[in-house]
Amino acid sequence: MEISAAPASNHDQNENLFFLIYSILPLAIVLIGFAPSLFLRVAFEAPPIPFYLHLHGAILTGWFVILVAQAWFIYSQNHRLHRKLGPIAAGYGVLVVMGGLMATSNVVARGLAQGITLETDMSAIDPALGSGISFLTFISGVIWANIVSVVTFAVLLSSAIIFRRRSDIHKRLILIATVAILGPALARISRLEFFGGEQGPFIPLALLALLAIIVVYDLIALKRVHRASLAGISVAIALSVLGTMIAGSEFGLGFVRSLA
Repeated sequence: MEISAAPASNHDQNENLFFLIYSILPLAIVLIGFAPSLFLRVAFEAPPIPFYLHLHGAILTGWFVILVAQAWFIYSQNHRLHRKLGPIAAGYGVLVVMGGLMATSNVVARGLAQGITLETDMSAIDPALGSGISFLTFISGVIWANIVSVVTFAVLLSSAIIFRRRSDIHKRLILIATVAILGPALARISRLEFFGGEQGPFIPLALLALLAIIVVYDLIALKRVHRASLAGISVAIALSVLGTMIAGSEFGLGFVRSLA
């Protein structure tokens, strides 16, 4: 999506290297998080999942692969390929949003089809998912977190496209948008015993750590926090807090009941 084809300065190339390395992190998190239920499901003898979840997983994984490819094209100064893939990546972002909403809209029905009720305690389903809370409360948190993450992704990706001629702004907004949709993958990783389950602090701390890496890089490289980093992270955190508040409200719970 960048326009200039001039040779990159040492600072620009160092920044390009940082963003290339950073772009690999989300892909690694997704591959690890969804290995048991998607990528290596045969080896883990995972139960069958509907086709639309396979489709959703493929679409989402494709985004993380595109991110790494675009970062590599910039680092290798192959601006022509980066620009060619740009419109495709932008259109693909729409698929990411649609796939996320599709998977989220069916999560309640999937649970009820397995004999779970909205009042079932999560400890009876899977202690790693929670204990002392109902399926309704748990799934409301999941649904609204997913909705908010998709909205955050859409807002930041759209902003990144608008600022595509400003590579410093563009790349930061793209990465923060991508971090925003890592919640489901981190949730799977959190189920490992030593991470304390989905109700523990692992998921928010991991997301904050990923965002903090960008801030630390800015402070080291620029001696200040870049305005795009500050704006993008502020939007991501504000919408995440809003999603948490809605999930526990009567409106949020009522919306989840309507999906049953």
